[in-house]
Amino acid sequence: MKSISNPAAFLRKQKQAGFIQAALLFGIALMTAVLGGFALANRSPTSQTDVEQAKVNASVILKQASDLRDGVARYSSDFGSSAVQSTLDFSNTANQGLFDPTARYASPQIMPTTAFANGEDTTIKSPSALSAGHWYINKVTPGKGLATSSEDPMVILPGLRADVCGRVNTLLYGTSSIPVAGTALSVWTTGSTDAGISAISTAPDPAGWPEGCIATSDTKYVYFKVIQEN
Repeated sequence: MKSISNPAAFLRKQKQAGFIQAALLFGIALMTAVLGGFALANRSPTSQTDVEQAKVNASVILKQASDLRDGVARYSSDFGSSAVQSTLDFSNTANQGLFDPTARYASPQIMPTTAFANGEDTTIKSPSALSAGHWYINKVTPGKGLATSSEDPMVILPGLRADVCGRVNTLLYGTSSIPVAGTALSVWTTGSTDAGISAISTAPDPAGWPEGCIATSDTKYVYFKVIQEN
């Protein structure tokens, strides 16, 4: 029988082979556990993907609203603050519309359809006096304690998902609570009539909020941002 010329080296090889096999088995077990956890999370009614999507949509809402407010500020600089209340609209009409193609005060903002609740109208709208994309301008619904005037022009985004609405308030105020207003969505989107009851002032929490997300009396979720304090 052939003898082993170097017994110590042979033993070292045996130990190394055993270590590699144990490491491979541990890696396989760890990968199995991770994949199993990922599959379980995806089966959950509220997956991590949904949470991240709500965060992204809420951030896009705040950025787009800020861009619209900046455009209104430029418009006001050209025509005076009173023109915002009297003549400003969401059209591309020269010397009147926020989307005047020459002056370029602002560009229409289009939200991803994933921000909206099931069954909501997600059809992209052409610029008009009251709406652009999914956004609307409202100059008649009073805010709550926002200014000395009873009405402050605002941009609104109706029909949001509840989790997106809550995430907006979390980013703004550190709470996912959604105040409930005493008026229906129609008061917000007509933009030309006022029910005589402030949609914001009837909600318990958002006193002095310049922006935020609330639920209407017909259970629609609406984001609003004041574009000029009067």
